[in-house]
Amino acid sequence: MKMHDLVSHSDGSHQPEIHIQSHHEGVYFTVQVMMDEQKHQLQGHNGKPIVFRDEESARNLLQQAGIHQVQSRRVNSCFNSIVHKTFNSNFSTRLA
Repeated sequence: MKMHDLVSHSDGSHQPEIHIQSHHEGVYFTVQVMMDEQKHQLQGHNGKPIVFRDEESARNLLQQAGIHQVQSRRVNSCFNSIVHKTFNSNFSTRLA
């Protein structure tokens, strides 16, 4: 979904649900739009998702477009989840 499409849908009566997503422990951020039970990524001119370095940059772009209330969502990769579980179980075993 391109920015002008998002702005035009946000002005209507049925506003889409917008989230700023953190990927890979905050390495990069994207904007996801839920509309009519479909997920869309905010896209640039080339059709690829717009990637932000931090959450504040994503919020600033959305605020410039007139969208002020945006939730944040953190997405953990499967690898990070496995490493986190393994580290925590090893750490608690050493303490016992």
